[in-house]
Amino acid sequence: MTAIYDNPLKFKRIEVRPLNSTIGAEIHGVDLTRRLDDDTWREILQAFHDYLVIYFPDQPISHDQHLAFSERFGSLMDIPQLHKAEGYDMIHLIKRDADDTGRVIGESWHADSTYFEQPPAAVVMRAVTVPEFGGDTGFLNMYAAYETLSPALRTVLDTLKAVHSATRIYGSAYHAQKRKFSANNARVDLDIEAGDRETVHPLVCTHPGSGRRHLYVNPVYVQRFEGMTEAESQPLLRFLYDHCARFEHTCRVRWRKDQVLIWDNRCAMHKAIPDYIGRARYMTRTTIAGPRPA
Repeated sequence: MTAIYDNPLKFKRIEVRPLNSTIGAEIHGVDLTRRLDDDTWREILQAFHDYLVIYFPDQPISHDQHLAFSERFGSLMDIPQLHKAEGYDMIHLIKRDADDTGRVIGESWHADSTYFEQPPAAVVMRAVTVPEFGGDTGFLNMYAAYETLSPALRTVLDTLKAVHSATRIYGSAYHAQKRKFSANNARVDLDIEAGDRETVHPLVCTHPGSGRRHLYVNPVYVQRFEGMTEAESQPLLRFLYDHCARFEHTCRVRWRKDQVLIWDNRCAMHKAIPDYIGRARYMTRTTIAGPRPA
């Protein structure tokens, strides 16, 4: 497996503290309430490509500052199943009240909105209210997941495409289930037909920033391989999901108030850890648009 990062001491304008040798880093020496100079921005962007998940503690930014930082990464996009912050069409809310008994949104490994023809490239999330414990987010490295497969299996996977849809999020499969997501997060007024619409992406993609190959598959949105039935697809999909989630491919980020985090939605998966029942958690997020996976 290729190392995901070079020596963190190569950074001159920021301090980079890796979480492990695979994915994730905490960034210090940056004030996101101010506009970043070009040299600092280039180092942040390099750290983002090196570590896939980077976060900045103690950043009490406003909605406008959240937008300004996010727009340095690219154009913003809407996510239809999420509620918007009042007066801000491109800031979405991830909120759970202490008395909420609904299912925690995002509690399975996934990449966001891969059912779009052009799925998100990244997400920038800000912690507003966090529980005194729990509510962490797990991340995993899809470069590492691909690179630790045998050459023979990689050759097979390179030829496959996967069928994605949002049917389990707001399509017919969602409405057929008995458990529902938290009403604070998932909207229920969305078009079921749109939720069932299918999009095909390569199972293995090349990252436009790094040029590296990575798996592009997740259990929330992928329905089957193109040209195969769900029954035929499931054995290999289950193997890939188990392989991706091996501990050595992952990191776990603990949230703190005013922490700002960005993850690469193309070569990383993430999951919410639902271990804070009876406690409030409130985040705001922006979503960076990306090209069609290839």
